[in-house]
Amino acid sequence: MRVLVVAQLLGACGLAAGGTAGALLAELFTGSPATAGLPLAMLVLGSGVGAVAVTRVMSGHGRRAGLAAAYLAGAVGAGQVVVAAAFRSWPLLLAGCGLLGGGNTAVMLARYAAADVASRRGRAISAVVAAASVGAIAGPNLLGPAGALAGVVGLPAPTGLFLLAIPAFLGAALVLVVFLRPDPLQVARAAAPSTQQPAVAGGMRELACLLGDRHIRLALLVLAVANLAMVGVMAVAPVHLHHYGAGMGTIGLLISVHIAAMYLPSPVTGWLADTLGAGVVAGIGALLLLAAGAVAAVAGAGRPGIIVALLLLGVGWNAGLIGGSALLHDAAVSSSLRTRAEGLGELGMGAAAAVGGSGAGLLLATGGLALLGLVAAAPCLLVLVAAFRPTFTAYTRLHKHPLQTSGTNPERHKLPAPTNPLGSQQPSPDRGDARQHTAVERRVHAAPPGSPCPLPHPGPTQPG
Repeated sequence: MRVLVVAQLLGACGLAAGGTAGALLAELFTGSPATAGLPLAMLVLGSGVGAVAVTRVMSGHGRRAGLAAAYLAGAVGAGQVVVAAAFRSWPLLLAGCGLLGGGNTAVMLARYAAADVASRRGRAISAVVAAASVGAIAGPNLLGPAGALAGVVGLPAPTGLFLLAIPAFLGAALVLVVFLRPDPLQVARAAAPSTQQPAVAGGMRELACLLGDRHIRLALLVLAVANLAMVGVMAVAPVHLHHYGAGMGTIGLLISVHIAAMYLPSPVTGWLADTLGAGVVAGIGALLLLAAGAVAAVAGAGRPGIIVALLLLGVGWNAGLIGGSALLHDAAVSSSLRTRAEGLGELGMGAAAAVGGSGAGLLLATGGLALLGLVAAAPCLLVLVAAFRPTFTAYTRLHKHPLQTSGTNPERHKLPAPTNPLGSQQPSPDRGDARQHTAVERRVHAAPPGSPCPLPHPGPTQPG
């Protein structure tokens, strides 16, 4: 765990370049605030696409190789952005930000490496996410000093953070390669129970197997919507603040406050995920993101309103990330499929954030922060519906039937209750259970009043 924490400190510091300096470079190159969200959109899109490749490397070679490769890609991307700044190349800047997403991939996937070797998944995930807060908060505050360094070598001031990102990512990769032993994924596979669902070969069959699990479907929705809302607002927040007179130091400080809200609540949300259930935490995150959009819509040029919106946005994203990650990691699939599910989750986050980041500048230029806040928060309603909707099964209908209140023995009709995916980490009943419940219900309806209505035999008893 300590090795992952050190790597997180370095990697998160490097990521501050894409989140803060990228938007300022975009406006400097193009002269239009409508393009300010594109660098961050490319970063998160590159992170999502890279996550699919990195999780495949992890599946075959372990967490250490995948995370180190992702950090190396991030270092190459930061170097490419520096070259783009030297030649004032807009396409090269976007391409470099896409590769910089490799660093984001490593920082985000490290939470699953921590969960591999922990019994309390929510708290393990939150510990690694919280570790990233130190580098993530310190990074934007280096915007001023790093800008002075960039000026010495004749580069635009925002390029300074990219200069610092190169050694930060290289250092994180080196720490993982040398010290992350034994590999967490190999340890998790050795400890996995033999009753776990076997791996499924084939792309479409694998995808169908993953999407057949309700935990995974809900987790993918939560992670994507949380990133869409957060990136949609944060991508252009520096430009909005700059237009209303904020200097580089002030912008860096406010973004640091937002990033602190993204990471520092992790111990609390991790504990809540282990105590109340991951789905409940995900729903809380959606409520906070909705509140952030509403506050942003009425904030206007006032800095207090913008600060409150950024705080709510950060805490809501944190709850969505912790809740969605815990749901994803505890899905009842094999360890090989789990790494693919993690990559699918990161891809969904990247795609959603790319949509939010690329459209944020246009929305800001068209309707200001008010329109942007409302549009970014609206999809959170989907998460609330999915997370808190009642789960009506054949079990529920059977036990509401009036026949059960007659003189028959209720113990004869008693079935094991399905677990609630929101308040528990256990999987819901599968389709076979649902068919059996439906068959029971038909027998109940067909039986004459007062008859004992024996249940259909469930089949041979499974050993163990």
